[in-house]
Amino acid sequence: MIYVLGSINYDMSLELERIPKKGETLSADGLTVGLGGKGANQAVAIARLGTRSDKGGSPVSLIGHVGKDSIGAELIKRLGELNVNSEFVRQVNRPTGTAVVTVTGKDNRIMVYAGANATISKTDVDEALEHATGADTLLCQLEVPLYVVAYAMRKARSIGMTTILNPAPAKELPDDLYYNSDIIIPNETEAQILTGINPRDFDSQCAAMDAFHERGVRYVVITLGDKGAVVSDGGKMVAHIPPYKVKAVDTTGAGDTFVGALALTYPHIGMYSFMEACGFATRAAAITVSRRGAAESIPTFDEVCALYSNVIKN
Repeated sequence: MIYVLGSINYDMSLELERIPKKGETLSADGLTVGLGGKGANQAVAIARLGTRSDKGGSPVSLIGHVGKDSIGAELIKRLGELNVNSEFVRQVNRPTGTAVVTVTGKDNRIMVYAGANATISKTDVDEALEHATGADTLLCQLEVPLYVVAYAMRKARSIGMTTILNPAPAKELPDDLYYNSDIIIPNETEAQILTGINPRDFDSQCAAMDAFHERGVRYVVITLGDKGAVVSDGGKMVAHIPPYKVKAVDTTGAGDTFVGALALTYPHIGMYSFMEACGFATRAAAITVSRRGAAESIPTFDEVCALYSNVIKN
């Protein structure tokens, strides 16, 4: 089982020719609404990518909160339709988290109201992980209270679970959060905020990854957008994962697709190596940017394999 602790939002994405100036009103060229939030997006990525023509869906449980409102109920329903286990998604007396996304060309800007996401507690973690084992994985981001994320990672580590941290949005982190992370997956901006090193070239990328290793993280992956990703295991392997070139339409959700794909493929479906799992995740993210929307743009396992040169066997 892959447990995802994270945010669940109602996303409103507006397509604009440009960002309006102060006091200016612009007409949008398009509107997309639906399920979003890093936690939900990554859980959906795991569920959709776990859907294979020869096998059932990959088990994934989302731990999170939505409001006791019609939007919250609709998002829970949508999670079920997308094959995400919502047993540990609670409705609380706060408005459902909301994100407004503006898309101009290939760029996007995101404004988020946390709402119900801010009420997630240690009790939610305890209930969700009650029957977890060392064969399971916990995946976290930082759109829910930091103290809950740190607690969840400590608890998962004590159980022997694989722990993955996507430190987004980036903020100062306690030392034990690094120590309790088997894998950390920041983007370029997040890596710079957390390490103080601008990963502008391969040497500086390696220096940033070393900084994470020095804090106790085993595997480091820095995603580089249309430049692919760099990965390191702190000694035996340092490599650049090249991008898969596609026509970018909307970059919203690409990072979440990458993170979800990596959580699914390593170590759960017998990929040949961690590096190959990162290659799979890069291709999954490439498909996402070629489509509009967030959760709706995430591909299936078979769609990624159509781009993938190697046959992945389980």
